[in-house]
Amino acid sequence: MADDGRTVLVSYAKGWDLSSYGALEPLTRAEAEARDRAEQPYVMVHRVPGRTVPVEVHLVAWADHYVGVWAYDERGRRTQELDWRLLEPERLFLRHRSQWRYDSPEQAEFAQDAWRTTTDLYPDGRGRTVSEPQGVLGPSRHGRPDVPEAERRRDRAQFGVGGVGSPLLAAPSLRGRQADDPAAPATAADGAAATPSPWLPPRPTAPSHLGELFRPGTRLATKDEPEMTVAAVREIAVLRVPSGRLAVDCPLTTDDGGQRELLERIPPGAYPVQETVLSYELEYDGEVFPTEESAAVRLLVDAEPAVTWEPALAEGEDPRLLRDHEAYGFATDAALGSFADSAAWDALADRYRRYSMDGEEHAGERVGDSYGVRTADSATGADLIQFATGGDGVWPVWLGRSASGKLVSVVVVCVYLLELRIL
Repeated sequence: MADDGRTVLVSYAKGWDLSSYGALEPLTRAEAEARDRAEQPYVMVHRVPGRTVPVEVHLVAWADHYVGVWAYDERGRRTQELDWRLLEPERLFLRHRSQWRYDSPEQAEFAQDAWRTTTDLYPDGRGRTVSEPQGVLGPSRHGRPDVPEAERRRDRAQFGVGGVGSPLLAAPSLRGRQADDPAAPATAADGAAATPSPWLPPRPTAPSHLGELFRPGTRLATKDEPEMTVAAVREIAVLRVPSGRLAVDCPLTTDDGGQRELLERIPPGAYPVQETVLSYELEYDGEVFPTEESAAVRLLVDAEPAVTWEPALAEGEDPRLLRDHEAYGFATDAALGSFADSAAWDALADRYRRYSMDGEEHAGERVGDSYGVRTADSATGADLIQFATGGDGVWPVWLGRSASGKLVSVVVVCVYLLELRIL
């Protein structure tokens, strides 16, 4: 085939190595099409003749509702990321876009002083763009995204991601024939086998060892503590939820416009709120001190053990929109959370504010050994039980289910347990 400078060479693979620009387990087109039909992930690599690094690499993962696009410059630096999500049949939504510009050929990929802009979009029209003309080291500008509606959604292609309408592959210099090209396996620069650094579909935050955290005697470790033990699971108080509608939120943070009520309903009733206590030794100035810390709290809905865990969602939250290491949860700027009957939230949270901020002792009461507070609404017989978190920010909430799928617990890990592992 004569090279007219307009042909895009396409190859296929099961994965892509970010470090070597190489295919992981190359596929034929027929094999890639079979994986597409089976909703198994695969990669499409787009090259042009005479260029050693790809123009674009597309990761297709229909089972994860995801299509990703990386664009490369001639030096192999990534210049754009597009994150598309399959939220409705045959239609893709642009969830995220990142762009980078490099000032010189020597500037490293993702250099801290490289120009960059990131845009996050949501189906309800919300969104945000952050521009950093001097990289992360300089000032940033925040504003509404300037992305036309026509560019936010695309039809799903019959095969691959041609329907995404990638801006680079639509450039006049690259329009024309697409030719299948054998994919070369990933190799290091000296020809030796590369250590793969595979590109994967987004992996949101997942719960880590939640069941073990509530099992006294369990030995565990984190990035910061080499050995810890679950010393006890203590009851803080009993929560009355007569409406069956559960809210898990900060009783003092009101910027979000209301409580975070979970979609999952529980049988109306009264349930114990428990905390798990970790014990370990803390060294300071050459001395060792025995230490105890409340690490997680749960609403125990049923005594059956939880065998599976999933995010506790509120209205408008779609797990298909989560990116790497993201999770839904409640926001706090007071390092607090609470379990409460959502139907009586306004009265319960008001009583908590009066107790904790205005000093009205009759508005609430101390419960448990960890400085928790309970407020009650006499009109409905509903309660709110407050607990402390390890700081401000967003704290995920998890649902635990039994082997039969029944909801048995609602859990919040309220300290940072980085790289948690069981010993």
